[in-house]
Amino acid sequence: MQRVQNRVNVGLITFFSVLLLTSAVQNVKNTGYFWQVTDFHYDANYSTTGDPNNMCHQGNSSSPSNIGFYGNYLCDAPWQLITSAVQAMYKIEPNPDFIVWTGDSVPHVYNKDLDLDKVYTLIGNVTEELMVVFPNTTIYPVLGNHDPYPANMMPYDVEHSKYYKGILDVSGWHAVLGQNESEQFHNGGYYSSHISEKIKLLGLNTNLYYDQDKLTKGLTDPANQLKWIEDQLEAARKKNEQVFIVAHVPPGMFELVEGMSWFYGDYNKKYLEVMEKYSDVIIAQLYGHEHTDSFRVQFDKEGRPISALFLSPAVTPWKSTLPGVGANNPSIRLFQFDREKGGLKKYIQYFLNLTAANLARDPSKWEKEYDTSDVYAIDELRPGAVHTVVKGFSDKENKVFRRYLDFNSVKWQVNPDCNETCFLRHICAISELDFDNYKTCMAGGKTTKHPETTTRHHPHAHSTPEPQVPDYMYYIIGSLAAALFVLFLVVAVMCFKRGRRISAPRYAKFGSLSINTPNV
Repeated sequence: MQRVQNRVNVGLITFFSVLLLTSAVQNVKNTGYFWQVTDFHYDANYSTTGDPNNMCHQGNSSSPSNIGFYGNYLCDAPWQLITSAVQAMYKIEPNPDFIVWTGDSVPHVYNKDLDLDKVYTLIGNVTEELMVVFPNTTIYPVLGNHDPYPANMMPYDVEHSKYYKGILDVSGWHAVLGQNESEQFHNGGYYSSHISEKIKLLGLNTNLYYDQDKLTKGLTDPANQLKWIEDQLEAARKKNEQVFIVAHVPPGMFELVEGMSWFYGDYNKKYLEVMEKYSDVIIAQLYGHEHTDSFRVQFDKEGRPISALFLSPAVTPWKSTLPGVGANNPSIRLFQFDREKGGLKKYIQYFLNLTAANLARDPSKWEKEYDTSDVYAIDELRPGAVHTVVKGFSDKENKVFRRYLDFNSVKWQVNPDCNETCFLRHICAISELDFDNYKTCMAGGKTTKHPETTTRHHPHAHSTPEPQVPDYMYYIIGSLAAALFVLFLVVAVMCFKRGRRISAPRYAKFGSLSINTPNV
């Protein structure tokens, strides 16, 4: 009987080990990676002998300063920085599932220094670089507000506009997008595409809602995009699909300038209503535009977190002309996600210390800045988990909030000054995407959607995040259930065979399993 018991123990240990290994293999198999890169703002006129007060262009400088080969904080990105960023992406993760490119490849120069042909060429240069370095990777591009000509004037009258056709034909996006995506793109610079059978991506043109676009002011639905978004999300719901929202300009407020928004007010309200209506099928919303590193949490009318928005910082280091905003170190972002369910697990931020790169004349100095699973202590990027992080920003001296501030400028400004008003700007921008609620939040009062009393330190202090169960718990519970079931069968067989005086069977040996981990 002791020999039988030993065999049972060995068998159970072996079975349980293989079960855990199988779960680990399946978990690795279902884990994917994708890049987000944004705001290249490639300036073909950048020169190391130029004038930093004139976007590092030639002339207008009586005493030219030492302008770095890979860029300058007062200027947009030279070609050397563009290629450095793309090469760094390949070196860190050469085989991503796909690449999200969230717009703005044209520099911050006066419209008189550009024309539509130059715009097409600049975007085409970046397109070609991404395609050459990642020839076997699907790229999902969207337009930025600087990508039309004149800047910010995104055409909505598609029947008379050749702009979108030019992006496809001249800038080469027809080679990046599929035939179906390209046909949709003609309608207003937006499209849908399937990443997998059950995961969909909507590449949007939110520049149509940008409050600097004089062409779309006062329209009901520019290029019929809002109706199209609803139709796409409704179809995804019926097919039980999950959706990534990818765009350039985000809704809500800018965290560094009080009261500064990006959308026209009516578009902001309509857009948020659509995102709330279909939050059950939206995995996450990914944006660029701000050049800063931040995120947002959208809440429903009951104050529950329903959607997370992630704003990736820029490749260009350009110092904004807005007072108090500053510059940033160049940055790229790698997401980890569940290939089966689509859920975001984490992202890893990489950056280039521009000063160090210029001094060393070395473009390979890209390094990891942080990993969300480490600095924010969360193993997923669901709305409830992100909201938990924000609730942890208890005051302006909070350790996690101070780290968030360092990341906000990609360590261009380390340990920046941030008073009570500064702290409130960040918290309210993160938590209140509705313009009226943001104003109320900044005043330290109650909000329409979140009627609980808010403090100047902690909006939504009493809201309850959605319950979250870490993925690994499902594996543990499943493994334990399987083990108990097998144990029950083994004991039953033993009892049966003991009664019939038949010896217990020998357990087969299991071969080892090889796990290939991604190159991160």
